[in-house]
Amino acid sequence: MFFEIFLFVTCIWLVRTLIEQRRKGGQIIPPSPPSIPILGNIAVFMQGGPPFRILKNIGDKYGNLFSLKLGPGLAVVLHDAQTIRQALLYQGNEFAGRPRMYTTSLLSRNNSGIAFSEDFSPVWRLHRKLAATAVRHNICGKNCLPIELKIQTEVENLVDNLSKQANKVSNISRALNLTILNVICDMIFNRTYSIDDPEFLEIEDLNNKFTQVLQPGDPVDVMPFLKVSYWLYGIISTMPAFNHDANLSILNKQKQILILGCMILCCHFVHKLKLGIFSLLFCNSNIPSFSPTSVISVRVQRKIQDEMARTIGNRLPTWKDHLNLPYLEGAVLEALRRSSFTSLGGPRRAVCNTKLEGYDIPKDTIIFCNIWWAHHDPKYWDKPNEFKPERFIKDGRVFLPKAFLPFSIGRRQCLGSLLARMELFMVLGGILQRFNIRNPTGFPQPTLEPIPDMVLCPEPYKVWLEPRNIQV
Repeated sequence: MFFEIFLFVTCIWLVRTLIEQRRKGGQIIPPSPPSIPILGNIAVFMQGGPPFRILKNIGDKYGNLFSLKLGPGLAVVLHDAQTIRQALLYQGNEFAGRPRMYTTSLLSRNNSGIAFSEDFSPVWRLHRKLAATAVRHNICGKNCLPIELKIQTEVENLVDNLSKQANKVSNISRALNLTILNVICDMIFNRTYSIDDPEFLEIEDLNNKFTQVLQPGDPVDVMPFLKVSYWLYGIISTMPAFNHDANLSILNKQKQILILGCMILCCHFVHKLKLGIFSLLFCNSNIPSFSPTSVISVRVQRKIQDEMARTIGNRLPTWKDHLNLPYLEGAVLEALRRSSFTSLGGPRRAVCNTKLEGYDIPKDTIIFCNIWWAHHDPKYWDKPNEFKPERFIKDGRVFLPKAFLPFSIGRRQCLGSLLARMELFMVLGGILQRFNIRNPTGFPQPTLEPIPDMVLCPEPYKVWLEPRNIQV
């Protein structure tokens, strides 16, 4: 019986392959590793280890642009910073779509909202423009408190919280998450949380689950018919991270929505408004996780502290200081490069038949960009595994190399990129203004090898916070 089923499935695959080949009619598709019937190259994501390293190893063999067969679909992986820029920036309109994936459709009510919307449509462009305007107005303080002041308040609360953990072995990740989450919630709801607030703990738990499910090559995304399997569908559909109404229950408790207030004028976008808030809330709260471990070296800490002492004295830094604190800002940028927290970015979709570097890219091809390798490629970065803020400084000023892509680029670039840089700058500067970060005696050095989810997070780590003897 098993043999007959296998033979039947193989025949279907062969017929489908022949039809596809005739349909392509001489197209030059990017090179691909060998695949197996039905599943294609899905097995490459089941080898163990981070997906970005697996794709890097394939790219070493097949080049800067290669393809993978994922079930019935085709994916193309961009393996070089220049190729990524060509596709997402210079051919941005052609690669502005999002693929339809079962996991994200559950999360986003059938792929709605800014982050997950499939089409590069006029409605989506208006939606994004309104959201970008609202974020910009909040940053500038138009008709609201400037975001810099909100961050400053949260950094002050952060150093107070951390002072309670000083001179002992501490896990500071929750305090960091609270600081960043409070900035976002203050913008959206005019509401902040305390570190032991049950609602904050619920949001933190949902955020952790959210990052765990966003992984490339998930079998249910590649072969949606698997959702009819009772055991698989039951597990996925009951996960809190996929229970959309449960996720939004926290948001529905809030009555004041400030950051996207202008979007309320467009009543057709009410459900997208919630999804936009959800994206900002849960995607931004992981951004700073790598910074303290990235700057653990005494050399970097001292250079940041000496720069602040010369420039701003003993007060906490603000974003207005960033032009005068290039080494601190360089450390922030280096932390973003070194961590590459969105290692493969958000997958894109070709919205039409097009070409890229001489290869044919059929419509609806999924595009993965190996941002992690773009940030570690020795062709663009000298000694990429070393933490060197100096690589972002030239003639005393900060500059952004073209291979620096932490928030992606083009039509789908992260809306919160400037906000993230502001937060990181003020949080990192605030911590190092008040404390020396040391590795606790008897504990291993924190590893910069991340947990291999789509959104990279650091392995759990402990630190020893040593208060600095400065006059506040």
